[in-house]
Amino acid sequence: MVADILTRPTTRRRRGRLVVALVGVAVAALVAAITVSAYVFPATAALPARADVIYVIGPPTEGRIALAEQLRSDGVADEILISVPSEGEQSAAKLSACQEAWVTCGHPEPFTTAGEMALLNSLYGADARAVVITFTPHVSRTRFIAWQCAAAEVTVIDVPTSIAFGQWVYQFAYQTGGFAKALAFPCS
Repeated sequence: MVADILTRPTTRRRRGRLVVALVGVAVAALVAAITVSAYVFPATAALPARADVIYVIGPPTEGRIALAEQLRSDGVADEILISVPSEGEQSAAKLSACQEAWVTCGHPEPFTTAGEMALLNSLYGADARAVVITFTPHVSRTRFIAWQCAAAEVTVIDVPTSIAFGQWVYQFAYQTGGFAKALAFPCS
C-alpha cells in the first residue's frame, strides 16, 4: 500500500510527459503537413485564356523568362513584365530580355513580393489580368500576397525547379518567415 502511494506521482508525471510529447508530435506533424502541401505541392492554377501581362517576379532566372516567352508565343499575353534588381547581372541594363519591345523591366520598391505587387498595380491597375511566374516554394506565399496587395486578377504559376534538400530546408524557414511578415505587415 505504501509503495502504491509513493509511485503514483511518478506515474502521473510520466503520463503527463507522455501526453505533452504526443501533443508535440501531433502539432509538428500538422505543421509539416501544411507546409509540405504549401511549399512542395502548391495547388496548381489554370491559366486564363488571355491575360494582359505575364509577370516574372524576382529573381529573373532563365527558366522563368523562358516560360514567360513561351506563354507569350502561346498567345496568353502580348506583354511581359520582369522584376529586376536596380544593379548587377540581373538588372535591366544587363538582362537581354529587357531589350525586347514587348518586355518592361522594372525595379519594385521595396524589392519584395509586396513591392512587386505594387509595381504591377502602378503599371496595370485593377482591371488587368496577370500571370505571375515564380518557383514552387514561393507559389503559395505569392498567391497570399497577391490576394492582399494586387489590384489586378492574378494567377500564380511555377517554373519547374530542382532544389537540393538543404535548399528545401532553407525555403521552409524563409517562406514561413515571409508568411509571418505578410500577416503582420500586409503589403509592406
